[in-house]
Order: sequence, then structure tokens, then C-alpha cells
Amino acid sequence: MLIANVSPRTGGKTTNSGWLAHALLEAEAEYDVIGFDADHSQQFRSWSITGEFAFPVKPAATAKFHDEITVPDGKTGIVDCGHTENHPDITNSVLRVADLVILHMSPTKADFDRIIDPPDKTKIGDIIAMSAALRGDRKPPPTWVLLNRTIAGASSTGLYREMMEDEGWNVLTTVIPRSEAFGQSVSFPVSGAAKGPFGTLVTELEKKGLLK
Repeated sequence: MLIANVSPRTGGKTTNSGWLAHALLEAEAEYDVIGFDADHSQQFRSWSITGEFAFPVKPAATAKFHDEITVPDGKTGIVDCGHTENHPDITNSVLRVADLVILHMSPTKADFDRIIDPPDKTKIGDIIAMSAALRGDRKPPPTWVLLNRTIAGASSTGLYREMMEDEGWNVLTTVIPRSEAFGQSVSFPVSGAAKGPFGTLVTELEKKGLLK
């Protein structure tokens, strides 16, 4: 299985990719994880080294991802895509083979606009929809929005959830709160991921039948 993490410029997908991967490892089902860094910054891969991840993260920032990358049988691949509006060629390639797309966004006007009405870029929704023609089943990959960097009790979470749903997006119930523990975790080891919101995220994905 291959999970593609995509986002507008400020979505926090690299941090979420690392924590989600560890939550999958720590889950009761004990998913066998492999990572792919499809961002030219290679931050996910660097983090896997400095943070001594228990799984490999392979460099994969290529517009030939669909031809060059294979997820071994029985493994769950986590892809950290480059910012979609800046690297559509890489995202297009990943979407051709993704089993699930998670769109990471903060509940802010900036992220909403970058997704729904970017001034000079192709909409992320359109990129996902167009991938159907190049996929084996001729259908776009299942896609869900994950609200990230939320603030407890803030009205923005519910507001942007409703706004995204009105735009036709599926939005996960689980949200990832703004947290120093998450924000400062890149480059360091990750532990206890299954005990927090990323564990809740794995459970929701399981209940929705989105994990294989």
C-alpha cells in the first residue's frame, strides 16, 4: 500500500509523515513501514537518519516515481511529496500509483486559498482528478483532508472543515493540534506516536477501510 502525503506550501506534511509512519509501526496491527522522500529538500530522509528511524526512507524526488518506485509486498509506503504547487510533475507521478492521498492543511485562509483557488497554479483537486486517466482503474485515488496545527477550542477548525466539505472534499474527524512536541521533532527520534492524535488517525483510517 502507498499513502501519498500532499499539501500546499505550509501544510506540515513532512512532520506528519514521520509521526504517521511511527504510529503505524506502533499500532496493534504493526504495519511494516517504508518511507519515500519525494521532496527535493530530502528532509524526511535526513530526519530518518538523524532520528534513527526503525524503517528506511528512500530518496524519490522524481517525475518517474510511478516507474521507478515499488512498494515491497506486505509493506505500507509513506510518501512525503514536495509542495504540490511547486512540484506538480512529481505529485502527478506519485498519484498514478497511490492507494490513499492525505491532504494536510492548516485551518487558515492562506492554506484554503492555496488549495481551492491558487492564483497561478493548478488546483490540487484538479491534479488529483486528472490522475484518474493514468491509473489502472481509471479512478482518482481516495483522498481525505487532515486538518493540522489546530488550536483547541478555536472556531477555525470547524469553520474550515465545513468550508472544505462544501467544496466537495472528504475531511477526517481526527485533527493534529499545534504542538511544540510535533513542531520541534524533526531531526530527533520519535516515540509514543500511537498514544496521541496520530494513533487516533491510524484508528480512523482503519475504521474507514482506508488501510490495507
